[in-house]
Amino acid sequence: MDKQLLFEIGAEEIPAGYLLPAVEALAANLGQGLRGLGLSFQGIGAAVTPRRLVVRVDGLIPRQPDRVEEVMGPAKKAAFTADGQPTKAALGFVSSRNASLSDLKTVQTPKGEYLMLRQERPGQDTRELLPELLAEMIRQVPFPKSMRWGSAKTTFARPIQWLVALYDGQTVPLTVEGAGAAGEVTYGHRFMAPQAIKVRDYDQYVAALREAGVLVEPEERQARVRAEIDRAAAAVGGTILPDPELVDTVANLVESPHALAGSFDPKFLALPQDALITSMREHQKYFAVLDERGRLKANFVAVNNTKVKDAALGAAGHQRVLRARLEDGLFFFREDQKQPLAQRVAGLEGLVFQNRLGTMREKTERVRALARALAARLAPERVELVDRAAYLAKADLLTAMVNEFPSLQGAMGRDYARLNGEDEQVAIAIHEHYLPVRAEGQLPEGVIGAIVGIADRIDTIAGCFGIGQAPTGSTDPFGLRRQALGLIRIVERHGFSLSLTALIAQALTLYADKLSEGREAALAPILEFIRGRYSNDQTARGVEPEAVEAAVSVAFDDLADCGRRIKALTEISRQPAFPLLAGAFKRVMNIIKGRRETGAVNPGLFADPAETALHQALTETHTQAQPAIDQGDYLAALTAILRLKGPVDVFFEQVMVMADDPAVRENRLRLLAAIAALFLQIGDLSKFSR
Repeated sequence: MDKQLLFEIGAEEIPAGYLLPAVEALAANLGQGLRGLGLSFQGIGAAVTPRRLVVRVDGLIPRQPDRVEEVMGPAKKAAFTADGQPTKAALGFVSSRNASLSDLKTVQTPKGEYLMLRQERPGQDTRELLPELLAEMIRQVPFPKSMRWGSAKTTFARPIQWLVALYDGQTVPLTVEGAGAAGEVTYGHRFMAPQAIKVRDYDQYVAALREAGVLVEPEERQARVRAEIDRAAAAVGGTILPDPELVDTVANLVESPHALAGSFDPKFLALPQDALITSMREHQKYFAVLDERGRLKANFVAVNNTKVKDAALGAAGHQRVLRARLEDGLFFFREDQKQPLAQRVAGLEGLVFQNRLGTMREKTERVRALARALAARLAPERVELVDRAAYLAKADLLTAMVNEFPSLQGAMGRDYARLNGEDEQVAIAIHEHYLPVRAEGQLPEGVIGAIVGIADRIDTIAGCFGIGQAPTGSTDPFGLRRQALGLIRIVERHGFSLSLTALIAQALTLYADKLSEGREAALAPILEFIRGRYSNDQTARGVEPEAVEAAVSVAFDDLADCGRRIKALTEISRQPAFPLLAGAFKRVMNIIKGRRETGAVNPGLFADPAETALHQALTETHTQAQPAIDQGDYLAALTAILRLKGPVDVFFEQVMVMADDPAVRENRLRLLAAIAALFLQIGDLSKFSR
């Protein structure tokens, strides 16, 4: 019967941001380790609190299967002398495998005769294999920072206090330096129920800890956090400002969530909303409270790890701490208003963008130039507003509020721009040019913020590639993948039609002599980098990968046009006749071997009716499809092209393309190249494998 493994690492409080990556890695590594030992299992799961990382393995077999190993040894001629005596090569081989010469066999290989050792390896009991494996799992848990304690050499995020290792309800004999021996005892809430708890299996473990004030499963703890903060907010006549990220963070700071509401002086409501919320959430992890009209109330909700007997006294403590934060925020806000944003721009000369790419002041001027050029094409009536937004976009980096709370960049620029009397569209664009902050984040709603955001991102990407700082497989210190994805999403969101090649070229030119890479040498890799991000993003969102590759492989300069071609290829690929057409096109491409020049087709050289029929069909199809292609109606064009399937099939059945007569052969190749040229304006159908 298959058994369950329960493994818990108990420690001092581990930082909230470390928890989920650590326990996910622990579960993944343990699963990989078990499979590597030949120990199959039905499922693996994990749980975590600030004081424990927990993994359970269900259906873990009690013993390794017996197996036969075949190991190749040295060549026979190197293993034995001419009179049949074993050499050091043979003796060393059998010794290393704990075998004897009689166990050796000779096998024929492409390289000649070699020795082979075939050994039967009986499986070991799972319980015998687990101690070494689990000890290694502790050493492999990844943390941003680890520490040692006492005289032990073991490293972990925080000192390990206890270990639980149970297989089939019995203790695994595991001892780790600095952590002691594993047992069957865990511990409840540090303050409310610190006593030892004997454990049998995972279900009993979860239930017993729940009784001892610990919600060990993150989903249950998050649900309790939401229920608690809603209850506390309702007690002061409000509702919680939705903040899923803060819920997740708080759930990883406590083992038993208990919320209470507090209040602050209404004078602090004079702070901009983002500044007030950030002052509460970033350092204190407090939730903001809204009134019935959706406005901020002079209240907050804090989540404690213990139940407070005197709620008023508990709230007073939080209020004292928050008041100091809000006083600082109000002071910074008032000081910042003494100098308008426009007067701060010159100070960006003292703020480094990148040591080889210059200052933020220089970046501002490059972004202005790029943004003006984009606006002239995409929104000519807003060129001056775009220019003003680009000019002020980075000015709030020099404010005290952003210095204290970097996450407020853009938001404070927007608020200060409003206070300075800037156009509302400019103020909004200062904030929106940073969007999206993350992959699935909010996108700029306004055209001005979108244009400045595109210019800002392409400037950063071009500069980094231009000094040889392109992302590698494991590193992306400048976040260029995120920047490229943001650029793609903005262009898609607004349906902008623009030339990436021209935009990149201008961005590289604006850097003048700062770049170590030549402009032409840098341009192609940047375009390919963005193309890769675009393709990955499309397929990740469920778009047919073959349609994506078919479209981007023939042209990738205008994202809006590329999106229309992908959509058309996806729709036409669902037609019953499409697989045959794609197959015929693949044959066309194989024959013409990538030639793109067509040359004039001479009907006078046709020697078979199938040639004439195909040429006539191509002429008619071109008449119908080319105007549709020119107008971007790619589905209509492909629908017309689909009618070529029949004539192409007949052509290949009846005509030998590679005729003996050079003129006839060349004419037929030109006919096929003309067909390919029509297709390749939309996509390379040979990318479809169906």
